[in-house]
Amino acid sequence: MIANIIVLSGFSVFIYMTAKKGLSDNLNTMLKIISMDVIPDFKEKKELHAKEVADELYDEFGIAPLYIKIVHYNKKTNKIDKESVSSLKHAELFDIPLNEMGHLRSIYYFDKESYRVSSMLLFDEDDTKIFFQLAMEKSTNSPYLKGLLISLAIANPVILIIFLFIANTLINRTLQPVKDVIRSVNSISANNLCKRIDAKKIPTEINELVETFNRLLDNLEESFKRISSFSSDASHELKTPLTVIRGEVEVCLRQERSPQEYKNVLEDVLVETIRVQETIDQLFLLTKKDTAELSKNFTELYLDELIPDIVSQINRFASRRSVHVNIKNIIPSTIYANETLLRIAIENILRNSVIYSAHGAEVEIGMSDSDNKYLLIIEDHGCGIAKEDLPFVFDRFYRADKARSRKASESGTGLGLAIVKMILDIHHYDIEIQSTFGIGTKVLIKIPKIDEQKLIINS
Repeated sequence: MIANIIVLSGFSVFIYMTAKKGLSDNLNTMLKIISMDVIPDFKEKKELHAKEVADELYDEFGIAPLYIKIVHYNKKTNKIDKESVSSLKHAELFDIPLNEMGHLRSIYYFDKESYRVSSMLLFDEDDTKIFFQLAMEKSTNSPYLKGLLISLAIANPVILIIFLFIANTLINRTLQPVKDVIRSVNSISANNLCKRIDAKKIPTEINELVETFNRLLDNLEESFKRISSFSSDASHELKTPLTVIRGEVEVCLRQERSPQEYKNVLEDVLVETIRVQETIDQLFLLTKKDTAELSKNFTELYLDELIPDIVSQINRFASRRSVHVNIKNIIPSTIYANETLLRIAIENILRNSVIYSAHGAEVEIGMSDSDNKYLLIIEDHGCGIAKEDLPFVFDRFYRADKARSRKASESGTGLGLAIVKMILDIHHYDIEIQSTFGIGTKVLIKIPKIDEQKLIINS
């Protein structure tokens, strides 16, 4: 509104000043016409008195007040020989310079108080120049200017109101998509994070904003899902070991027990407590999926040195089931990975192979090399996985009824392979599981070589 007022006011001033200048130009034209009109009179009679000429012009044009001064200038002496003024009272109006150097019929204009004065060289003959000077009152208070001021004073507010109405309509129409987006945003809550803002009818100017907001909702929904999954997963997975711990303690406290019996109960409680702790650690790891934290600290690793270290630790666990993990074939290999995460992934696969192998069985781990990838192979000769269960082995808490039934406290949490898949996805590694029920399982991990791996991560 302020900008509109300034523009309209400036435009009004421009119109008024243009009109005022037009009146001034008209006055100049009138002075020139009148001056030209007396030329024939001077040709007939050089000796004219200003009062006589003024009366004659008044009769002809009806212009009043009109004051005249006639000057006879001697070119030899450079002095005024004689002059006459129609009104001695207004003689000071003609206190103006003569255009001595001007050409014949040249005219000059001057402002004297509220009058416009002109001076024209009418004749230039022999030794004499005759200057004809006129003075007319300027029409500063003309009805035209007064009417123009009144018109502008009335028109400006009307134009401003009309313009603001049109501008408000256009702005509302322009901002309507933004208001629609705001309404859509306000309708989204924690209970319906799956809802998205429809970008089909959104103008291109705010389309990027809408897409950014939708991506934000995607991230928010994923975060809520992870939190919700963590809550349900924790409740699901912790219920059994806590129930076992409670049952063991309640049974133990019903009557006096021998020290050995107390020791056995405490050992069972310790095993379940360790299992609870492992489950919680794995659940927290899963909640960090897709976060930048898991992608940090990628370095160059020697896979041929990492595998023996992992196998050495897993064999301590495997020895309790009389299972042994053998290294079949290891080749020198440098990869680009997060050592901690990759160690967790390989350990979980080996742990599963050990758990679901028969007593006295062997688990083999080896490597092969291709043009641009290393192939890490882990193979066991355990109970295997049924064909119809293979598509679901990476789901959280999934255990096939036959192949993945819980076996006392040694069974997994149902999170191991879900964590493996998450870690390998972060590294852009591919994993494939080949299994025959009752015969065994082979896990193949395809690891890009270091140059290709860096290129994939950087892109």
